[in-house]
Amino acid sequence: MIKKIAKLAALLLAAALCLCSCGKSLKDIKITSYEVTSVSPRGLSAFDATIDLGVDNPSVQFSLSAISATVKMDGAPCLYLTADDVKVEARSEQVYTLILHGVLDKAFNPFSLLTLFQNPDLEPITIDLSYRGSLKGGLGKDFEYKDIKVKDLIGRI
Repeated sequence: MIKKIAKLAALLLAAALCLCSCGKSLKDIKITSYEVTSVSPRGLSAFDATIDLGVDNPSVQFSLSAISATVKMDGAPCLYLTADDVKVEARSEQVYTLILHGVLDKAFNPFSLLTLFQNPDLEPITIDLSYRGSLKGGLGKDFEYKDIKVKDLIGRI
């Protein structure tokens, strides 16, 4: 179950990379691969995950910082995610190692995630995502997206 959550978190970071493109268009940057390489539980309600994310960046160097997301099921928060900062090199195709930190909401019943395994309909899951995208010179902008449907997000990546 934690691996599924970590994969969802990887998709969030991939979305942040795609949405922060500083090239000619948002379609210039491509996510070429992702793999959850490790998941380490921290107690009963938290985990750390390491994700290898392949990125093809034909554009300029940029970095993502202050990455955070709230995963909601039927509008109620269920998981809070943060990620360490990442710098994406210019005009390169590389695999970046991302460290994620996740904490379940105290009011959320983790057994309700089991319904996703029985019926993988992602319709009730939405994400609030925020991060800061910065160019190499330091010029940056804060991005915030509310109620992104996971079903639509998976279709874009």
